[in-house]
Amino acid sequence: MLGLKKSLVYLPTGSENDWTTAIHIAASEGDVNMINKLLNHFPDCWDMRNNNNQNALYVAVLNNQDKKKKVKSGHSSEDPTHEKSAKKVRFSGHVQIFPSSDDPSDEKHEIEDENLLRGKRFSKLEDEIVKEAVHKYVDFHNLGEEGLKKILNSRSYPEIKGCWKEIGSAIPYRPYTAVYYRAQILFRRSESRKWTEEEYEIVRKFQKEHGNNWKVLADELGKHRFHVKDTWRRIKRPNQNKGQWTQEEYQSLFDLVNTDLRLRLSEEKRSKYGMLRDNIAWTAISDKLSTRTEANCCLKWYDQLTSPMVAKGEWADVDDYRLVDALFELDASCIEDVDWDNLLDHRPGEICRKRWNQMVLHIGKLKNSSFAEQIEVLAKRYRPDFAEVREAWDNKPVVP
Repeated sequence: MLGLKKSLVYLPTGSENDWTTAIHIAASEGDVNMINKLLNHFPDCWDMRNNNNQNALYVAVLNNQDKKKKVKSGHSSEDPTHEKSAKKVRFSGHVQIFPSSDDPSDEKHEIEDENLLRGKRFSKLEDEIVKEAVHKYVDFHNLGEEGLKKILNSRSYPEIKGCWKEIGSAIPYRPYTAVYYRAQILFRRSESRKWTEEEYEIVRKFQKEHGNNWKVLADELGKHRFHVKDTWRRIKRPNQNKGQWTQEEYQSLFDLVNTDLRLRLSEEKRSKYGMLRDNIAWTAISDKLSTRTEANCCLKWYDQLTSPMVAKGEWADVDDYRLVDALFELDASCIEDVDWDNLLDHRPGEICRKRWNQMVLHIGKLKNSSFAEQIEVLAKRYRPDFAEVREAWDNKPVVP
């Protein structure tokens, strides 16, 4: 058994998740010796130390580059369940105001540390650590039978203010807000994970009569409100499509995304943890489209319609518009008539042809149509008047 400095003792099973959990705990404590013991004890995981995504802490410790935690000036909240202002989401000239929940989701209330592990699924070992930490807090502070209820609704009990920072310290390499969210799910979710048709109907009826007050319905169903909310998102579209996208859906998606980016040109371009890339209003876009979920829209846009060459620096989003516009003006009858080397001055012909091949993969049944017909379809998606919008957005400086 391998012990760490914390009061809890962890025994990694050798699985990737549990091994990563242990290595992060050791790294967050600056325990190089323990890191080496873990690596020697689990030789199959040795190569994982080179994976910067999973073991950035390991690299930081070995290079003595751990940075001290900094607290943003102007705020010193100890409890993650503080009062928060409403959030505004603007799309196509319409402003929707969503009242924020009691949950700690704004990172300005979280201690900043580049080494904190974010966005990774909790392992089974971590789930056990979270549950044990909550029960230990209840016992240590003599909260009695109502202790768990108080912890999960800490905002209503000022006498336990700051409890989540203490509980979160059991997993020091994760933000304590992440521990809070995970604990809410672990202790509130029902034994039965699957939804029945009867429950779906209850959700539909409740939303129609009471709106999106998911906490009330979640308590009645014995489920977590996040799960109730996500379920409503999945079932709220009676005409939702599955499978291959139609040309109308593709065209609407392009028009809606470009319109959203145009509206955001007057706003600051921010990049922070927890924000989706470009911070596009996918929920509003999904509602306008009405046939696909926000997750479907987002994945379609970035995983298929956006070129992977953008991330490699070989291509830019605005180049899509330039490429299609150049091909449209060329008015070539077939692909063999295109001089790819002289199509875009700033891009090699090989790259232009590669991007074209990627584009035609996602024009549905028309991928087997004539070259001229393909150009005509793509010219409607990549309209020249939106090229300036895309370029202006991409060139906006990012505000930290």
